[in-house]
Amino acid sequence: MKIMERAGLDVLGVHFITWFNTPKYRLPEDFADEQYNSLGFRIRNIDLSEAYTAILLHPRYGYGREVNPCMDCKILFFQKAKELMERSGADFVASGEVLGQRPMTQRPDALRLIEKRSELSGYLLRPLSAKLLAPTIPEQLGWVDRNSLFGISGRSRIRQMELAREFGIEQYPSPAGGCILTEKQFGKRFRDLIGCSGEVDTADLTILRYGRHFRLSPDCKLVLGRDQRENEFLRRVGWGNLQLEPLNTPGPLGLLSWTGKKSHFKMALAIAARYCDHSSIPVSIRFRIGYAGRLRDLTYQGTPDKSLCEEKLVK
Repeated sequence: MKIMERAGLDVLGVHFITWFNTPKYRLPEDFADEQYNSLGFRIRNIDLSEAYTAILLHPRYGYGREVNPCMDCKILFFQKAKELMERSGADFVASGEVLGQRPMTQRPDALRLIEKRSELSGYLLRPLSAKLLAPTIPEQLGWVDRNSLFGISGRSRIRQMELAREFGIEQYPSPAGGCILTEKQFGKRFRDLIGCSGEVDTADLTILRYGRHFRLSPDCKLVLGRDQRENEFLRRVGWGNLQLEPLNTPGPLGLLSWTGKKSHFKMALAIAARYCDHSSIPVSIRFRIGYAGRLRDLTYQGTPDKSLCEEKLVK
């Protein structure tokens, strides 16, 4: 964006938001439709959670090492960027991609395919690597001086960090960071979800980032918060159809996707009790249960079974 601004262009930023790339403990609805970033650029925030869920479940170009549909992801983002370009009267799209930086999407052939499938052929400028790529229409028409662009390639971020210092950009994500869809733990939870669920929605996917997950049966799953902040976030997400919360001792908020089978409910109570603070065995923990719009209190008494927790934990 700073490179384009320096070239004398007006720049409109776009931030595509989904259930998986928001900062932790935030949801897409927490973002205003439009805002200004720390450098003064106008940014449109566009929630693509529903569209992204569809490509995650059925990626045309498959997954990476875990459940990252990187090619489909890039194509979706650029298709939506093209729509914004046309609505806003912009002339072309610019991206911060770097040739050879990401193995799936930033090979030369992948860059060309993404550009073609997003219907941006000739109108997708990658300023950081432009000198290593074919000239775009904005360059050919003189809207952007090719000499003001760069020829960066490879996985190193040294040149980008130098440019950040040159432009006075001090806060940016660590180069070592990555997409949560590439993480093994998320992949295990995702495969458990789609292996047991006929229909999957954004709430099912949002919850995969948080808490401890226990698969009680193919049609019953329990999610427990790991600390107070996570408890409050799980309460806000409101996944599942039954909520259980300890009243007389600190412990996890539990969300249960429950079909009404009593043995699964008892199992959920026993697992939740295992993660409550207690000083004596057997325990006596009073839970508040929310189900079908009603609240009731009941007491679990017994010896929490650690082996049950290990057996049912999705790990």
